[in-house]
Amino acid sequence: MILKHRLKKRDPDFYNWIHCIGIKMKKFLFSIATAILCFFVSCKDNDTAETSNTHSNNEKNIANNKEVYRAMETGDVSRLDSIIDKDIIDHGDMGDIKGIDTLKRMFSQMHNRVKNLKMESIAEATSGDYHFAYVRMRGTTNDASMGIPAGTEMDMTGIDLVKIKDGKAVEHWGFTQGRDMMKMMSMDPIMKPCMDKMMQMHNKTNGQQAKN
Repeated sequence: MILKHRLKKRDPDFYNWIHCIGIKMKKFLFSIATAILCFFVSCKDNDTAETSNTHSNNEKNIANNKEVYRAMETGDVSRLDSIIDKDIIDHGDMGDIKGIDTLKRMFSQMHNRVKNLKMESIAEATSGDYHFAYVRMRGTTNDASMGIPAGTEMDMTGIDLVKIKDGKAVEHWGFTQGRDMMKMMSMDPIMKPCMDKMMQMHNKTNGQQAKN
């Protein structure tokens, strides 16, 4: 404070120039600080909006997926047009199934061929255009049309992967636990020897891997 007073008394012009520079620097630094604060607040708002949007999409996809499982359980496919694209492609091991009408027939047949069919969603998540569901399917076969003897208790888990576009499912991939499928097929007297051998090989391989 004393130094400023002496400088002001000795060289008023220089003092005024320094004082002016100091004020401008304070304003400049204040502007920078304000801009940085606004930037972080804006980023936070954007992150919040993006998180909210992602959460909303995930909840919507979970609801739509639940509706598909309900159609499989009940055979009622009347609501599927609003959540599945008419040109949907269902990718399978035996080839692709194309079109919602074909998919509806498949769901209706599944309902008729499996008694007390229950689709239990264990976990689901949305990532970008894709929705994943880890699902458990249970029921009792009414006939052997699915390659499994009639009266077989079904209990298997798998992954459903769905691609979403404009709010509708456009593609689907299904992945089933091979062990569950082999276990059910071993109920067929004709398939049992082959399935038992495959299960033994599977268990032996797992045992060797565990030792390594």
